[in-house]
Amino acid sequence: MTCRQLRPKVNNYLLTIERGEGYDLNRSLFERLILKGYPHETLTQQHRMRPEISALIRELSYPELVDADSTRNRPDIAGLTDNIIFIHHDSLEGDDVGIADRRDMSATSSKYNLFEVEMILKIVKYLGQQGYGTDDLVILTPYLGQLQKLRQALKKDNDPVLNDLDSHELIRAGLINEAEAQLTKKSVRLATIGEYSSWLCFYSDMNKSSDNYQGEECDIVVVSLTRSNLKSDIGFMFSPERLNVLLSRSRNGLILIGNMNTFRNARKGKERWSRLLNILSHGKHIYEGLPVRCERHPNKIAILRQSEDFDTACPDGGCDAPWYVS
Repeated sequence: MTCRQLRPKVNNYLLTIERGEGYDLNRSLFERLILKGYPHETLTQQHRMRPEISALIRELSYPELVDADSTRNRPDIAGLTDNIIFIHHDSLEGDDVGIADRRDMSATSSKYNLFEVEMILKIVKYLGQQGYGTDDLVILTPYLGQLQKLRQALKKDNDPVLNDLDSHELIRAGLINEAEAQLTKKSVRLATIGEYSSWLCFYSDMNKSSDNYQGEECDIVVVSLTRSNLKSDIGFMFSPERLNVLLSRSRNGLILIGNMNTFRNARKGKERWSRLLNILSHGKHIYEGLPVRCERHPNKIAILRQSEDFDTACPDGGCDAPWYVS
């Protein structure tokens, strides 16, 4: 058995396990003890994820994983037709040469994907319209470049739902004004899939960053995979530990957005990503957009493929049918 948590950070790639030179300075003491045969116990019962999500972890990393009774019969995510969603797209990534990801020591820039930024803003707003607040949601991405783009987009957007998911209903009802809402404003949580055992959400000061979200959890996790290129290069996302963290943070709902083909054909890590995508495909969890359902008219469903579709199909979080239609 090996440790399946993210490894410690080493600034010199030549000294890492991945390089294969035998230095292995990013192998933790805990992992070293396990490999030397020291007695240890593995916890097998999980109390976090609904069984549909834990099934992904069980298939890829933890075959012995058992679901606690408390994980069963969780409520479905309101406004969606599925609780696990992979949104496939083919919009290409960009390079931010002003940012170098510390987790990818061979890279001289960081990645971003503007299509995913636009879609995620609409997805988060839509979830807010279903009644979910900032404590219910988190946005994860592997890349500092994408994290910065998301943060900038959220900061520029003046939509009261996005800016404060917890008070937008009060604003809309006229019970409080926007100035009053600013006093208790809570930003949407953003974080990278990080290197350490602690985590930090990004609110307003990126200088305080410690890019990771390994030990935290949330009801709904929205993941921007970012990578989308013709070379099928997924960078450090080949890491099975990173994929494990990405999949295991959500309690009730998991939404991933990325280029399925880039990850399925990855030059490194394609076996594990292909297994995941095959599982998702078999479970009918892969979509060309966000699969939504009107909570007032459950027979009204749609696939929202572009950010503009949210404004035309469900501007208020419902559908285009009159309220009295059943």
